[in-house]
Amino acid sequence: MSTLNLRNRIEEDHLTCTICFQPFTRPKALPCLHTFCEHCLREYVVSRGYEPSGEFPCPICRVTVKIPSGGVDQFADNHLVQSLSHTVDNTKVRPQPVVRPTPKPRRSLQPKTDDDGATGAPPPYTPTPFAEGGAASSAAGCYGGMEGGGGVGQPQHPPPRVNPPPFAPPGYNFNPQTGYNPPPYYPPPVNYPGPSPSYMHVGGNPVPPTSSVQPGAGHSAPNPYPAPLLYPTIPPPSSESGDSCSKGLQLKFGKKGASVTDFHKPFGLAISDACDFIVTDVGGNRIFVFNYRGEPKKAFHCDSRIKDVAVNSKNEILVVVNKPGAALICYDMSGRYLGEHGKFITHEETQGISPFINGGAVITGIQNHSVYIMTDQYKLSSKFGRKGTGDGYFQSPAFVATDSKNHIIVSDNVNHNVQVFNSQGKFKVRFGSKGSAPGQLFQPMGVVATADDNIIVADTGNCRVEMFTSKGAYTRTVVSGTHQLGEDVRPVNVAMTPRGDVAVLLKGNYFAEVRVYNPYTSASSGHDPTSVKDSATWYLVN
Repeated sequence: MSTLNLRNRIEEDHLTCTICFQPFTRPKALPCLHTFCEHCLREYVVSRGYEPSGEFPCPICRVTVKIPSGGVDQFADNHLVQSLSHTVDNTKVRPQPVVRPTPKPRRSLQPKTDDDGATGAPPPYTPTPFAEGGAASSAAGCYGGMEGGGGVGQPQHPPPRVNPPPFAPPGYNFNPQTGYNPPPYYPPPVNYPGPSPSYMHVGGNPVPPTSSVQPGAGHSAPNPYPAPLLYPTIPPPSSESGDSCSKGLQLKFGKKGASVTDFHKPFGLAISDACDFIVTDVGGNRIFVFNYRGEPKKAFHCDSRIKDVAVNSKNEILVVVNKPGAALICYDMSGRYLGEHGKFITHEETQGISPFINGGAVITGIQNHSVYIMTDQYKLSSKFGRKGTGDGYFQSPAFVATDSKNHIIVSDNVNHNVQVFNSQGKFKVRFGSKGSAPGQLFQPMGVVATADDNIIVADTGNCRVEMFTSKGAYTRTVVSGTHQLGEDVRPVNVAMTPRGDVAVLLKGNYFAEVRVYNPYTSASSGHDPTSVKDSATWYLVN
């Protein structure tokens, strides 16, 4: 990672106020350790009427915080954030080193002369040209000039002794006179008859096994010390994960990595009518577009913090952003910027989005526990929802979906349930409760409606994907046991393909992938995992 990218990441993750999304100005730390600008915190407390009660919920963790007697100004200053901000600002422009001329040697450095004419130090060394006798004469002139006056006017000194280098590895052949280290000799590799070595695949690239590499076969001797790791490595997948979650599998593509074409922190998932997959990556604010075979078509960057993504009836990409003066940005399929909307949404952290069939969209906000309905011009139509646990109340409305009747389906990963509303925001049904039994939910996130208005939920905490009817009755488990794919691998988001399959976005500590399943092939039904054909990065199931 370059210095510029690292500095930008530090500014976005640690030096940006989550209320104004600008660099901190006089950062104030709450008792819960969350930090905000002083003026943003004051406006947040006053505008919401918390000042008379003397306490307010933290804008991030919702922990109740008591207002000091002297007001918001009496909250402790976050000196750590201020110091880090000054450090980042000072590294933006580095002064160039000043090149100064080399001063002439002082007279005091010249050799002093005693009264009898003898010098107190040996005279400076004067190189002597080689004699005409060749190498033998030159050797005699350099090392034998002090005996018999062999053509050298001044006494010559033997070359200084060279100390061996520190931390010399074992077998280091050091000559104290010349400092020469002859390279070790390695015999040429011997090819023995036998079967050809097998190759393994790391990140899609074939790598020969260690036994097939001969020492000294390259241009340099092997390094006795192991090279340090410059980047964190992703452990290879275990042999047990190859057949995991393969029931009803139709397609899989993508991987987690450090390349510009790899996933870092995938979050949003949407599918167009042409079966193009759109994935948002909050790790680098990137948007990926893949074709129906899972092959990359386009990738572009957004200059704002992005969240969920959707595709409207005009085949335009709607990306939820967290920036002042906008709640969503519109692009075409080639990544061309079309405009931004949502100036009316302030002091909010928008996250989920879903379009209506007849135009418009619905957006969720987890900071104010609300759902915003937008017209076909993406202007505010209405808003509903409050903090709570009952019908029509939310704790964290994470994702949203719409069905063929424009019903609004909202998942809540704190209340562990899903609620359904009509197109005006009137409550209809609520289903799900905290647990791991069939039909129960734990931290649900992505949600989508099928063509027959069934509801598919990414049951993130239970590492599975479940299907319910439009009335909230449990029908089947589409995917289960995603933790078998790797460390902490869970479904994050879901979307429907035009042919009726469900796409699942999976993410773990060392894993990120999009998989497409037949939702009506239950997780316990049979499926032959050998029908999956793997390639370097992208996978397709016939």
